[in-house]
Amino acid sequence: MCRSVSQRASESVVMGVYTVLFCISVACLSVLAGPISVSGPVSPDSEEVWEVADYAAVYYNLHSGDKYIYKPTRILDVDMQIHKGFLYTMDVDLSRTKCLNGKTPDLESCVLFQSPEEAKTLKCRFVVLCNPLLEEKQLQDSSCQLQHQQLP
Repeated sequence: MCRSVSQRASESVVMGVYTVLFCISVACLSVLAGPISVSGPVSPDSEEVWEVADYAAVYYNLHSGDKYIYKPTRILDVDMQIHKGFLYTMDVDLSRTKCLNGKTPDLESCVLFQSPEEAKTLKCRFVVLCNPLLEEKQLQDSSCQLQHQQLP
């Protein structure tokens, strides 16, 4: 069966209207439902996750008042949501290094304390918002607790 040009044009307009209505509905649901969780796990081993953890550690060091800086040594758990960018919530172990606070910008080069008197590990929860388009990161929330050292 052959359809006329006007029938095809009107069908195309109707499909376009349905598509627009569908997109508006999805957008409204996204706004009403809040942040959308990314499906699937976020690997604690990914380079981006470690960059976010380093960013949070630098912020912690700026406000800690400790003579020495801490650096991430283990990422325990990571959750990411899409919310005005990528919102990372992560549990991180920070360990005390021999580098003086405010003197060494490169965490990678800092060696950890080994002696039980000076070695400390903090378990921290950081919430960091990353906007890759603007290349910005912002610490939304942080809390850290000293982990009890187990003596041999």
